[in-house]
Amino acid sequence: MGASSTKSQKPLSPRSTKGKEQFNGLMDKNVVANLQEQTNFDKVEVSKLYETFMSISNGGHTPLDRETFRKGLGLLESAGLKNLDDSPFVDRLFSLLDVNGDARVDLTEFITGLSLLCKGTPEEKLKFSFKAYDLDGNGFITKDELALMFKSAWIAGFRALCATHGNDDLSMEDLNEFSEEMANLFAENAFETLDQNGDGRLSFEEFKEFALAEPKITATLNGFKKEVNITFW
Repeated sequence: MGASSTKSQKPLSPRSTKGKEQFNGLMDKNVVANLQEQTNFDKVEVSKLYETFMSISNGGHTPLDRETFRKGLGLLESAGLKNLDDSPFVDRLFSLLDVNGDARVDLTEFITGLSLLCKGTPEEKLKFSFKAYDLDGNGFITKDELALMFKSAWIAGFRALCATHGNDDLSMEDLNEFSEEMANLFAENAFETLDQNGDGRLSFEEFKEFALAEPKITATLNGFKKEVNITFW
């Protein structure tokens, strides 16, 4: 499913150009060349993503908050990539790309993070998915963490169905309650299979078996169905 790369994606690190890059409305060819070197994107893709970032960040002067980040994920088709604004894990993705933890995503974080997500090797994407589920960053995934991510996927699925097919009878409270119930059941069943050593948590290797199966949840509403991917793999 994931496209492999001939150039190894450099790991995300807290190093950022925030406060160092200067933008004047023109494309900085040195910045583009540097980002191309750091990522698995070609020159055209980096240039398009650069333009996308500039268009939503006040010409590069205002790093992205969560709202503008989601907007940016809906503009990726202009760079020949798949839009990601309908992902159930946009908030988690924002946190992972915000590598210096300042609640903003700058140009370097935006493009290097998307490179790993869109064009990383299969192993890199698996590790990225693992980090997404490992909410406290301790190197393991608990059943509660699994359930929280599953709940986000169920809610995203039901919201998509409500938007396309409508359902005035389904309140937000009902949606949350049902999504939580389904997520807990799904997580319980997954743990029974995946937690091979019975220690109550999933290691990367145990999670990898789950992710390689390309898992999805299927939300159903009034006879309509919506499949939602639950990994970045």
